[in-house]
Amino acid sequence: MRFDAPVHLSAPVQVLGEHAQPVSDALAGLLIDEVNAERYAYTALRTSTLAPVRLAALAARKSLESSGVSPERIGQLLHAWTYHQGHEFWSPAHYLAQQVGAVAAEPVGIQQMCNGGAAALVQAACRLLAAPAASPALVTTADCFPQPGFDRWGGDYGVCYGDGATSVLVDRAPHGRSVRLLSAATVAAPVLEGMHRGDAPFSPAPTSGFKTLLPKLAKKEFLTANPTLPFGPIAHDAVTSVVARALRDAGVAADDERLRAAALPRLARHVMAEAYEPAFGEVCAAPIVRLGADTGHLGAGDAVANLSDLLDRDDVRPGDLLVLLSAGAGFTWSAAIVEVNRP
Repeated sequence: MRFDAPVHLSAPVQVLGEHAQPVSDALAGLLIDEVNAERYAYTALRTSTLAPVRLAALAARKSLESSGVSPERIGQLLHAWTYHQGHEFWSPAHYLAQQVGAVAAEPVGIQQMCNGGAAALVQAACRLLAAPAASPALVTTADCFPQPGFDRWGGDYGVCYGDGATSVLVDRAPHGRSVRLLSAATVAAPVLEGMHRGDAPFSPAPTSGFKTLLPKLAKKEFLTANPTLPFGPIAHDAVTSVVARALRDAGVAADDERLRAAALPRLARHVMAEAYEPAFGEVCAAPIVRLGADTGHLGAGDAVANLSDLLDRDDVRPGDLLVLLSAGAGFTWSAAIVEVNRP
């Protein structure tokens, strides 16, 4: 999808959990073993005692303050998440709109697991192009993975989870620290949806808090039941096709000298080095910046957190192109090409 009309992502903010749990403490507490600690290469995970929506509200206020856009001007607030937001039967997006004073906004919840942040950005951008009179949108994400409901260090394969929230303003005009969205592409593989469902029967009510969520058990059950399903090739093809499509739609060559940096999901180091980075490198020459070793995977927030971190780099300048790659259970992969604006 090419965005010929201007769409800008402004004031990207990440608010991480207020505590950092170093891997040394996780090893001492037997939360992760030495083999996986070395393979995963996380140095720490961020943790919070706050509800995730509280972190999202902090991030949203920072975006609004930094951009100079008043909350009353926000026409839509899209909130994405993967895990429990603090209540079972409610709308966290409406909570956030009320908390930040976005009284005229349409609050919308986005559920696409860890690709939710990227999906929300595209939805917000398309709305601006479809409705010339539409006001700016605010996109937020938030996830926290506390015990005993979630095993952040050892409950999954190839990823450890950190607590944090993100926010970014989506508008036709730039507002301070910003990028222009040139293109976005998405590829899905619903054949893999069972990887996060496994063999467990459908439950009549949420089980959060009654047992520890262990995604790796569902993955093991799914792969055992589907031994010939080529997960690796499916993921490889998804990454190469989604990045190549985003570059093509943006009119950017794979080796364009303006490609300054690329950021990928905050997964374990060995997953990135063995799977994601080689696939990405086949179709794009942008240097990959490894992010998240000191935060963990931020659920739906990786894409915006990565954008914020890239814009903080000294070697990123106006006119540079950045590549953002996002992925989430289901599975869905999204890629976006953005151009850094002048302050």
